[in-house]
Amino acid sequence: MEICFVTADTVDTIWQEKMSAAIKSDVLVFGFNGLGLVSYKKELGGETEYFQDIARLSRELSSVVICGCDTDTYGVFRHSAVIADKGKILGVSDMAHSIDDSEFVAGGNFRVYDTSVGKIGIIVAEDLFFPESSRVLALCDADIIVCVFKKMDGPMPQVMLRAGAFANGVSMALCAKNYAAVADIRGNILLSGGGKIIKSKIKIEKDFHLINLRQRGLYRDFNSGY
Repeated sequence: MEICFVTADTVDTIWQEKMSAAIKSDVLVFGFNGLGLVSYKKELGGETEYFQDIARLSRELSSVVICGCDTDTYGVFRHSAVIADKGKILGVSDMAHSIDDSEFVAGGNFRVYDTSVGKIGIIVAEDLFFPESSRVLALCDADIIVCVFKKMDGPMPQVMLRAGAFANGVSMALCAKNYAAVADIRGNILLSGGGKIIKSKIKIEKDFHLINLRQRGLYRDFNSGY
């Protein structure tokens, strides 16, 4: 699977000026720079066509397109990511956790999308910091997990990316502002860069670790905290 990460340009810029750079990629991933703020009210009213632009781009490229965005649902703001495949919108995933006193609230549940290139799990922004995010998507048989992140601030996003890939036996990719990374199932970084447009070939492979837990004495089921 070849993934093209767009870490700085918008969807319009790629459409009008840099289509050749994205051609022949199986998956095209934008950070939150891709769309900016999307108002559901304006989308439903026909004032804007941001999601349709993603669908059209995926049809033009005959590939999967994933793009981060902030969504405004009649005054309720969420971090989100929209995914389209060959001209069809497959859905919108929201960040499932709300952290501290952010104006962005928690959204819907996690989802694995069945696409023309495989099953893709989507993690939105700081959901990456919660181990259950990647675990749930891996248990739902994701071939690869893609995280659309806001902006790199310290080493933790890459640490959690590597840990999630290793612990769950599924490759993970991250696209943020001016940065992209890919971790394999051994927790190794296959790609880490800051170019505006970065391409990477990812081998779809899975590994399942057999885990034994102490169950005598004081014991709490590991899954009870998820």
